Amino acid sequence: MSKGESEGIPIVQRSYDLCVSLYRHVNRFPRAQRGLLGRVILDDALQMLTVLTVATRRTARTETLEEASGRLDALRIGLRLGKRLGFLSNGGYEELSGVTDEVGRMLGGWLKHETTGDARDRGGWPGARGAPYAGTSLPTPKSIAEQKPRVGGVRYTMTSPTIERYLRLKLQHPQAIVFVTLGAFCQTFFEDAVACGQALRVAVRDVAAGSESEKILTCGIPKAKLDHYIVLLRRGGREVHVE
Repeated sequence: MSKGESEGIPIVQRSYDLCVSLYRHVNRFPRAQRGLLGRVILDDALQMLTVLTVATRRTARTETLEEASGRLDALRIGLRLGKRLGFLSNGGYEELSGVTDEVGRMLGGWLKHETTGDARDRGGWPGARGAPYAGTSLPTPKSIAEQKPRVGGVRYTMTSPTIERYLRLKLQHPQAIVFVTLGAFCQTFFEDAVACGQALRVAVRDVAAGSESEKILTCGIPKAKLDHYIVLLRRGGREVHVE
């Protein structure tokens, strides 16, 4: 496949469009933050674009696509931080989140396509035949998909102190799964929680308050068993940071 062909693949093109939009928005960040949070956001987006382009040239793509998925998760965290800290306007966040979600649906469909064993029969990459996987949802751990609505318990908003603690740590350790300590448990949130749910087979719950428009996913690990779970995550190639 030529370079021109790979650039024509819808997921690669939309990722490229996302990078262009990100440059425009990051240039509006405060000067000091352009080289801090702005640099992290742009680096994750560019690395994702590079990895997706590489994936179009490979026969075995699952590992490469999972790397792209990790970069996309980190990018989402960066965008949330940018909005929370006031560097991104509501309109800018909605614009970037819309494209990010579109790329996520395509990537989720591509991963599902690869892992079901159909890739060889369908051309092996999104857009090879027919429309891309734009209508396919992201892979969701069984523990999330089948959970019943939670009654009672702690509920969070994006401005809750615990969420702010997590986001500050995530800014300092963007490539790691970050845990914050809450009593006898250590908790992680958002895409980190999804990663833990998949890797550790632990329950992942939506603990967003009713006033929140987005889900706030979390999973908790007992402090007494934390060392064991950290070993499992690191064996899977994940970095871990505990508050």
